Order: sequence, then structure tokens, then C-alpha cells
Amino acid sequence: MIKYLLTCIVFVSTMSHADFKQHDVNNFIDFMYDEHSYNKDELRKLFQEIKTEPRIKKYFKKAPERTLTWNGCTKKDKSCTNYKSLFVTKKNIQKGIKFWHENTAELNAAEEKFGVPAEIIVAIIGIESRYGSRTGTFKTFDTLASLALGPNKGRRAKFYKSELINFLLLCKENNFNPRNIKGSYAGALGKPQFISSSYRNYAIDFNGDSQVDLWNSNGDVIGSVANYFKKNGWRSGMPIMSQIIFEESEREFVDSESKKSYKPKTPYKYFKINNVYVNDKISEKQLLSVIARKEKSGKVYSFGHKNFYVITRYNRSRLYALAVYYLSLELKKSKTDIEI
Repeated sequence: MIKYLLTCIVFVSTMSHADFKQHDVNNFIDFMYDEHSYNKDELRKLFQEIKTEPRIKKYFKKAPERTLTWNGCTKKDKSCTNYKSLFVTKKNIQKGIKFWHENTAELNAAEEKFGVPAEIIVAIIGIESRYGSRTGTFKTFDTLASLALGPNKGRRAKFYKSELINFLLLCKENNFNPRNIKGSYAGALGKPQFISSSYRNYAIDFNGDSQVDLWNSNGDVIGSVANYFKKNGWRSGMPIMSQIIFEESEREFVDSESKKSYKPKTPYKYFKINNVYVNDKISEKQLLSVIARKEKSGKVYSFGHKNFYVITRYNRSRLYALAVYYLSLELKKSKTDIEI
């Protein structure tokens, strides 16, 4: 009893110092014990040792998807940064080709099984972690706990509480030590930067060694990314984006369409009625969206297909999907040039 009381005293003191509400934490521990038979003492120890990271809020506010334009900055605008220039780079392309060359068999196997092109898989890994060189330095338990229950708690606290639960279950299922796992400031893990729920739902053992390792096994990383896309509706052999053809008199209509959801909901027939056309042969029933991007020449528009939307299931940002698409094009072109 004395030992238990001393544990509680230390626990309360630590939580107060870390700006966690004792009631919320105790409820969480009780929930994990009642619903998942999680060891209470282990959880108490994890919370006692927690160190909150004050930089997290700043990183969220400065997330490039929220603050940058696609490629519309000019040399005169020194305060402007292009999202495209962060990811569709010569270095990322060169490293991507190297990664592709070193993992050709795995990429071919994933493309054959799941129907996801190798260049898309490589582009995702390049953007997410620079092919494994940047998997994150934040302690994942501390990060998720602070976002769900602590000082970094915000409007998405419910989501991060769910991710904290998934993270603890992930560790339990794979014999990971929760204290040793590190990831991004948002709790993303490994080379493909899967959040914990995605790790549990989509990560697969693709190299056949009876374990799933998204840090050290490129085979598992490649297979897991492809599996994620397939399960989110990727359509093998179908386009991602198509060129829009329209007269200047239809620009206002096209621009208004670009402000709608990038989930394709509008049949091509509707665009044709409004004198807006696609440069591919597609059915009038084909559902499309209009994707706008800022280039130095001004606003440019393209049709988005279902596969564009699927990319946004990985990261719910139009800019992110554009980066994946254009990096994949550069990767495929560079690989073809090398083979020629």
C-alpha cells in the first residue's frame, strides 16, 4: 500500500509539472486496462517519464501544406517559398533512382500484386522520409500523449487519443518498447511515415520474415505503401491527372469548379456541356474534379481522377498529392533516360 501511495504521489507531481490533468490521464489508464488489459504500472511509468515538447505547436502552424504555394513564387518575393521546390528536387530524384535500383525486385512485386506503379511508391517514400534518412526524432509516446491529453492538446485531441491507443496496442502486438520509438512531431512512424492506426491496418510483412518493420525493411515499406493505396481505392492503369482544354471565356467556370472538393464527383459530360474538355479519351460518365495550382505564369488547372484523390488519403493535402504526382513523373523520366 505504501509503495502504491508513493507511486501515486510521484505520478501526480510529474503530471502537474508536465501540465497534464491527472483526471484525464487516470481515466485513460483505466480505459486501457479495462478495454485492452494493458498493464497499469507500465502506463503509469510511461506517463511519469514523459517530457513534453513545446516545439510541436510551432511545427503544426508552419506545416508546408498550410503555409506555402505550389510553384507561384517569383524571385522578387523573398518571403515566398514554393511547396514544389521542397520535394520535387534534383537530390530527391537522384536518391529516388538509387532507391529504385536497389529495390527493383520488391517494387516490381508490389506493382504486380497491388497495381500501384513503382514511381508512385518511390515518390511517397522520398517525400515522407527522404528514403529513410528522416524518420523523426520525437518520442512517439510523449508526442501523442501531449497532443491527446497534455499541453499540446487541441481541436484534434480525439484523433490523437485514438492514435495514442493504437500506438500502445501496436507496441504490445509487436513487442516494441513504447519508450524507444521515435517519429515525427505528429506521431508518424518509419520510412513511409505511417501513423499508428495505419501501421496496424495497412502495414504488411512483404519480405516474408514473419515481422513487419517499417524502419529497416525496404520490402515491408514498399509493400505496405502499395497495400495502403490499394485498400484506399487505387485504380490500376488509370490516370492521376489530365490536361484541361478550355477557352478563356470558360475560365471563371473552371476556377469555380477548382474550389470544390478534389474528390471527383462531377461527370465529364457536365464539363463538356460547359465547353471544357479533357485531352484523354474517357467516358462521359467518368467522375472528375478540377485541381488548381499556382505556377509562375499564373493559375493552371488540371482534371483530377480517382487516383489523385487516393493520394490525398495518405496526406489530405492537394499540394501533397501534386508533389507525389510530379516527383513520380520525374522519377519515371529519369529512370527511362538512364535505361536508354
